Amino acid sequence: MAEASPHHSPECTDGERGVHPAVLSTDTGACNGDDGDDIPVVDFDVLVNGAADQRSQAIRDLGRACQDWGFFMVINHGVPEALKEEVMEACKELFSLPEEEKAAYLEAAPMDPIRIGTGFYSVIDGARYWRDYLKMFAHPELHCPAKPAKLRDVAEEYSVQTRNLLLQLATAISESLGLDGGRISEALDLESCFQILVGNHYPPYTGPDNVGMGLPDHSDHGLLTLLFQNGVDGLQVQHDGEWRLVKPLPGAFFVIAGDQLEIVSNGRYKAVIHRAVVGGEQARMSMVSMISPCLDTVVEPVPELAREGQGLEFRGIRYRDYMAYQQSNKLDAKAALDIARVQRDISGRIEQFN
Repeated sequence: MAEASPHHSPECTDGERGVHPAVLSTDTGACNGDDGDDIPVVDFDVLVNGAADQRSQAIRDLGRACQDWGFFMVINHGVPEALKEEVMEACKELFSLPEEEKAAYLEAAPMDPIRIGTGFYSVIDGARYWRDYLKMFAHPELHCPAKPAKLRDVAEEYSVQTRNLLLQLATAISESLGLDGGRISEALDLESCFQILVGNHYPPYTGPDNVGMGLPDHSDHGLLTLLFQNGVDGLQVQHDGEWRLVKPLPGAFFVIAGDQLEIVSNGRYKAVIHRAVVGGEQARMSMVSMISPCLDTVVEPVPELAREGQGLEFRGIRYRDYMAYQQSNKLDAKAALDIARVQRDISGRIEQFN
């Protein structure tokens, strides 16, 4: 059965399980911060071109952002605004295509290279999230729907530019951990990194309290996520127990730390829990570019980051298996990380895995 559009009636069902509109829960902390003035900001130009003292300070600031927030904005990144507009416009055109022209991708499984749908994964969502999406594997090979025709070329260029940006950020993050700049790249085989592009469309919502859920609380399964939006706010991140509505500086990208950064850093840097909320008469769109380890890389903490007297916080897990697990289960904050987390008994001794 093809996945239903969120524009359809809320009485839709998925098999024998009722699917109901998801509304914003208020039991996970207040939403605070309407201006986002305290969101960390990283100047990419300083990271790559700054004088030695400027760059050292920028590396330290980047490390604090990853440790305290797992989230920051990056400015002066060099990705043209025109390219960002073109890729978002192409995705908007795809969402407006007749359903029959997207049918081949509507029943795709989580690990299929092209997927169009609603919510997160409607087969297991259990709630009807207010979101349309396009997911495309972009590296090591770009997979793209045939229509609209302009999407392939613009997606190819966008994936190259954002991948280069993210890889350079990974180098700086490695340095911020006190490692060689190439250490994380080496550990995760980022030369053969896996990259995915996601276009999100959140339709206007005028339901209960005028606030609904576009995508529930979750962390990203990859290493680093780059996100920009169409000028309509709706991204919230969890910080110090509160939900913060984040608003970007003009031209900035949001950067979101994912699960693989938490694993490879042995928990020193945390994957941030975030969500998308919807409300009002304006549609929201966002564009995501995410890099991750090579699919067949076994991801484990870098040994140099073992905590004295505590050892490693995570066991090794093949990234392909981690991604398949996270993408095939209901989103539940950072619950997916538990399959890689080292379990200790009450005395602190590591429990054995069979």
